[in-house]
Amino acid sequence: MNATVYKKCADELFARLLTGLKGFDGSLHPQSFLCCIGALCGYACQQDVINEYVKGKGLAPGSVFDIIPSKSGEKYLFSELVDNKLAGDDHSLWTYVSAVLVKAQAKSPDIENIFEYAVKSCGSEDFGKVRNCETGETITDYVKLMWRAAEGIIDECPVGTMYAAVAMAAQKAMNAFRSVIPLTEQARIIMESAAQAAKIKI
Repeated sequence: MNATVYKKCADELFARLLTGLKGFDGSLHPQSFLCCIGALCGYACQQDVINEYVKGKGLAPGSVFDIIPSKSGEKYLFSELVDNKLAGDDHSLWTYVSAVLVKAQAKSPDIENIFEYAVKSCGSEDFGKVRNCETGETITDYVKLMWRAAEGIIDECPVGTMYAAVAMAAQKAMNAFRSVIPLTEQARIIMESAAQAAKIKI
């Protein structure tokens, strides 16, 4: 893993989001930023699996994902491969987020509860919303609004690893907002956004 490439992408993405998410008056809403970067992290995990296994190895989407329809017509993607990138292996999104917590000796949020909520909220009015967090858009909206711009920055990462650059940008956000939002709460917002965004089918 070439750390220089990921850092460059992370810095560019962080700067792009700072510009893109500022209000007309130049203000920035930290919770919205964290929700957006978390959503991009989760969606990047999903897209990395698609690029690596569906496009790269030619596997059928149905063999990589369990595609679950809801009563209202939406479809959600479930995959252990995506879950591993979110919080399963030594280089997962959670590894990056928790590294900031460990360094600051901050408490970790309940990661199991976060993933349970993401699953249970699928198909309900709660899906796309982070609990106890007021944001300008839903998680799905943030992905629709910002993914193409983000992908144009991080697509130079090796196949299957775009999420790592977004995770590094999330670390930058956590350090930038630590004086206004406790790190534990930041981690919860990022991971709750990511866990839901990873299931979106656009």
